[in-house]
Amino acid sequence: MNLDMSALGWFHSFACLFALATGLFNIVTRKGTGLHQGVGLAFTLALVGVCLSGLGIYRLHRFWFPHWDAVATLVILALGWAAARFKRPRRGWIYVHLTAMLLSYYMLIGGGVNEVFLRVNMLRSLIKDEFFANRIIGQTQGLLMLIALTVIFAFVVATLIGGRRQGQS
Repeated sequence: MNLDMSALGWFHSFACLFALATGLFNIVTRKGTGLHQGVGLAFTLALVGVCLSGLGIYRLHRFWFPHWDAVATLVILALGWAAARFKRPRRGWIYVHLTAMLLSYYMLIGGGVNEVFLRVNMLRSLIKDEFFANRIIGQTQGLLMLIALTVIFAFVVATLIGGRRQGQS
């Protein structure tokens, strides 16, 4: 395993681990509580740290897809945070919030998958120099995307059902 990293790389790695933990906590625990909001803010700040530090890492000495992923994740994260913070759009903010936050978590995990293929020598030997054209990475990312979309769909349906039950009470 290649762990030869700069201080920025180590900060980025620890911020990733913290974002993974806080994001997972909020996915599996009760929504809307003060704890959910506090841990959600910690996740948001950690993921901002991940994205901003990622923008400063230039392993190939150029701005390329991981940097664009960081920019996209920041946009998605801001959308999810703003939806919950300002309760906008008035109808449906909750769906914007949960979809954006789950997508940002998916982006974090997807970046982690890519990092594992680059850093774990056994996996790196499987992909050789064909990172973008490698079927193993494509299939892994495809499975991850399918899981993420399934989770998002399940959360939207559960929120719809929960909202209807509350409205009927």
